[in-house]
Amino acid sequence: MIKVTISTKNFRFLYSIDEVLSKIKEIKTNHILPKELVTNNNDVIITTETEKVLIQSNKIFIPKAFNHYYLFSNIFLIANNRKKFEEIVIGIDPGKTIGFAVIAEGKKILGTSEFFIAVDAVKEAISIFFNVETDKFRINIGKGGGKIKEEIAMRLKSIFHDKVPINHVNENFSSQSKNHLTQTKQSKNINAALNIACRDT
Repeated sequence: MIKVTISTKNFRFLYSIDEVLSKIKEIKTNHILPKELVTNNNDVIITTETEKVLIQSNKIFIPKAFNHYYLFSNIFLIANNRKKFEEIVIGIDPGKTIGFAVIAEGKKILGTSEFFIAVDAVKEAISIFFNVETDKFRINIGKGGGKIKEEIAMRLKSIFHDKVPINHVNENFSSQSKNHLTQTKQSKNINAALNIACRDT
């Protein structure tokens, strides 16, 4: 569990941050005013650019956006005294319902989603590419899914060209096998996407 304190008098900022972080089970938040004493048991202090001078901490995070992946990845990295991830892999299970999963360094789930059209899955992949700091970035797409798979792959390649490896991986038993990274019950589409993200071929 990552303990995050939001230190601000700006309640619009507080609401925007808390609306995103409240949905992330790995993060516990509390709120203080900037002049209040920051306790030592905080992993990250979130504040605004104008209020940072009132806070004494080497783990201050001043967010520039309220995107789920941007906030979660930065909080995780700051809490662990890191600047960026070594690798981010997106797993996509194409089908009528598209499973989507994001894994950092083969062991940390940054997020999961389900989509019903290819363009939404592609938009999410683009958002992650621009919002998460990493040395390597690749996308694994399950070999099934027919036209949906082809559309996702075509759209991704037209955007990323050769900058991002896009791999078609075996998805046999991906929806039946529970992923080792989570103890929480997932839908078969999410579970398949998690397993696809963890596969090399």
